[in-house]
Amino acid sequence: REEGEAADSYLFVLTRATPSESSRAPAGLPSPLAPLARAAERRRLKAQLLEACGGQSLGAEAGAEDLRRVRDLSDRLAALTPTADPASSPLLCGTWDIVWTTESELLALTKRGLLGLPCTAAYQAIARTREGGAGPWAYSLDNAIEFDGGFLRVGSTCEPAASGGRVNFVFQSCAARWRALELPLPPVGSGWFDVLYVDEE
Repeated sequence: REEGEAADSYLFVLTRATPSESSRAPAGLPSPLAPLARAAERRRLKAQLLEACGGQSLGAEAGAEDLRRVRDLSDRLAALTPTADPASSPLLCGTWDIVWTTESELLALTKRGLLGLPCTAAYQAIARTREGGAGPWAYSLDNAIEFDGGFLRVGSTCEPAASGGRVNFVFQSCAARWRALELPLPPVGSGWFDVLYVDEE
């Protein structure tokens, strides 16, 4: 999101998965049942959310009721996040498939394609490296839309906040390919996004 613009919504699914899960007990529920109840509720809400996002061309075909349901489920799931500071968590690193969004430019490319080339995938990759294995982490953020015979890719640096879910980013590179023609484009802009939920699944 860029400063001054309305917030867009994204739902990402990590293409790698690990089986373990951490959880925190809610107030008012006795241990050890509380963590199990929260874990079961998270799994239920995640399944419902993915089902609600299905068949909408990443959100391009979502109606008002679809939008309301996706946002309601997202809010309920965010309230149960097991990760206190998701922006700085190593769980955020990976390649994330975009399964639903309200971002207008992405939806336009999803629906219309790139000069006749249909969209086949959209994803975001977040990685971190450390010079010599010590010192602060350096983060990169790469966004890509793949087409049948082309792509649009934007590379950025990013800086997660130490606490909370805010991630700031600055565009560093951009390129587009249409069949055999590949062109560099000027990377313009910066912005931020908030991570609402991430877990070990």
